Amino acid sequence: MEIARNISEKIFYKEFKKQLPSENELIDQYHVSRNTIRNAISILANHGIIKRVQGSGYFINQQLINNDELMLMASKDGIHPTRPQSYEDKCTILKKLKTKILSFKLLQANKQNAETLGCELGADIYYIERLRYFNNELFCLEKTYYLKKLVPYLDEKICQGSIFEFIQKQYKIEVNDADEFIKMSYTNETDSKKLSIPVNTPNVQITEINYLRNNVAFNYSIINYFTSDISFYNHVTCL
Repeated sequence: MEIARNISEKIFYKEFKKQLPSENELIDQYHVSRNTIRNAISILANHGIIKRVQGSGYFINQQLINNDELMLMASKDGIHPTRPQSYEDKCTILKKLKTKILSFKLLQANKQNAETLGCELGADIYYIERLRYFNNELFCLEKTYYLKKLVPYLDEKICQGSIFEFIQKQYKIEVNDADEFIKMSYTNETDSKKLSIPVNTPNVQITEINYLRNNVAFNYSIINYFTSDISFYNHVTCL
């Protein structure tokens, strides 16, 4: 995974402009086995970042990397996910990104929570509801659940920033795969009041369930996007 991330950074920062180096060149550059390089290439291809041309190698998906308004569905980097974030990038984004916590609670899992997370009824879960603003405009409403036995500690201060970044560093949690369900949605009276917008305001709703390597769910979120300056990208490979 680390090799794939590093190659991805080189792609998005234009060190690799049109085509990846050959397998042998990547092996020499990273000092790893051929299988490791092939696994990294497979991850990038599955995300749609590169495309294989038979007999010619792997070419970079220019439509993806040159579009700043795209959210790469396979990514977990949040607001500006088609580009890996350097320290300078993160500082710039954080200045533009504001978070308002609407609710932070430790709950006991109800039937829906238990079925979604595959946990027992009554298991401790964190519930976070927050508004995200980008450039002072409403970006999204997030309703997020974390299984406490896998994410032992969260607080409101942590939830002001990137929760995923915190749990990756603190608990070494990495998302192995995810289920994502996308639909058009319309705000109900309760959410409209929170957002100070009309009832039935259209938005894009994504329900996402994130899994560890052992296929155990540790988190699920319901996110409603209200900005018009965004597109979603998902790469599909036919069987």
